[in-house]
Amino acid sequence: MTTRNWIAAVVLMGLLTGVGERLLAQDLHFSQYYNAPLNTSPALTGVFSGDVRMGANARQQWASVPVPYLTFSGYYDRKIYVPGLTNGLLGGGILFNYDKAGDGNLSWAQIGIAVSYTQQLAETHYLTGGAMLQLGQRAFDPTKLNFDDQYNGDIFDPTLTSAESFPKTSVAYTDLSAGINWLMISRDNRNEIVAGVAFYHLTQPAVGFFDDRSATLPMRSAVYTHGVVQVAEKLDVVVHGAWQLMSPQREILAGAGARYHLALNPLQTIALQAGLSYRLSDALIPHLEVHYNEWMVGLSYDINTSAFQAASARRGGPEIAVRYIITKVKPPDAFKSCPVF
Repeated sequence: MTTRNWIAAVVLMGLLTGVGERLLAQDLHFSQYYNAPLNTSPALTGVFSGDVRMGANARQQWASVPVPYLTFSGYYDRKIYVPGLTNGLLGGGILFNYDKAGDGNLSWAQIGIAVSYTQQLAETHYLTGGAMLQLGQRAFDPTKLNFDDQYNGDIFDPTLTSAESFPKTSVAYTDLSAGINWLMISRDNRNEIVAGVAFYHLTQPAVGFFDDRSATLPMRSAVYTHGVVQVAEKLDVVVHGAWQLMSPQREILAGAGARYHLALNPLQTIALQAGLSYRLSDALIPHLEVHYNEWMVGLSYDINTSAFQAASARRGGPEIAVRYIITKVKPPDAFKSCPVF
C-alpha cells in the first residue's frame, strides 16, 4: 500500500468516529486514551510489538475547583504463545483503576482480568476479539458532607451531628466488557492502523447506595482508531480519533501529531512526538511523547474551552502515561517473522 493510500485510510477511520458532545457519564476517561489500551478496549490486550507490556496513566482534572478529580490506572498484559497455533495467539492482562472526586471523596476502584485471541487474516491484517471481567467498588465518606440540619438557626455549624443516614456507604459489583480490534501493519515501513469497537458494562450492574437498581451503569460503547504513516526516513505522521456513547452523553476526541526519530539503530531507538487533540465542546489538548528503546512517556494538558471555564480558568488538568515493553529473545525454531507476533 502506498503512503498516499495509507494517509487516506487513516483519515477515513478518523472521520468514522462521528460527532458528539462532552462525556459527562460515570466512567473515568483519559485524554491519552490511545496510551490506555485496556481502558479503550479489551480487544487491545496483547496487541503490541513485544511479549510483555506494562504501563500506568495518571490524571488530575480541574485543579482550580475546590476538590479536583484524581484518576489512576495501571495495567499489565502479555502474549501467550500456544504450540501449534501458527496463525494466532492468545493474550492476557490485568487492569486496575482508581478514581476519587468531590467533597464526599466519592471513590471508584476496579480490577479487571482480560483475555483475547488474535487471528491473522492476511499478510498484514489481524483481527482480535477480547473480553474482560471486572470487580468494582464504589464508596463515599458521609462525614465529609454538609447537610441542612447543621444550620442552628443563626449560622451553619459543621460540628453539629446530622440526622441524615445512609443504608450503606459502599457497594461492590461485577461487570463484563468485550471488544473487537483490527490491525493493519506494514512489514516494509512504520505504517500502522488500529481500529475497533468496544462495549463496557454489558451487565449494567447496580452501583447505587440503596438496595435497589435505581442507579445502574449504562453500557458504554466506543469506536476508536489510531494510525501512523511514515512520510520520510525519520518522520511519521500520527492521527487518532475516538467516539464514545454512555447514554445519554457522548464524547468525541480527535488529534494529530508528528513523530521524529532521532535514532533508528536496532540497539537504540529514540523518538520525539508532539501534537494537538480536541475534545469537542470541552478542551484543547497539546501532548508530547518521548520514546526511548522499550520506554514511552506521554504528557498532555487539557485547556478547558467549555462553559465550565468560568470555574476551571481553562485549566482542565495534566495527564501522564508511562509504558514499558519487554521483548524476549526466542530460539530460531520459535521465532516468528511477523512484527506483531
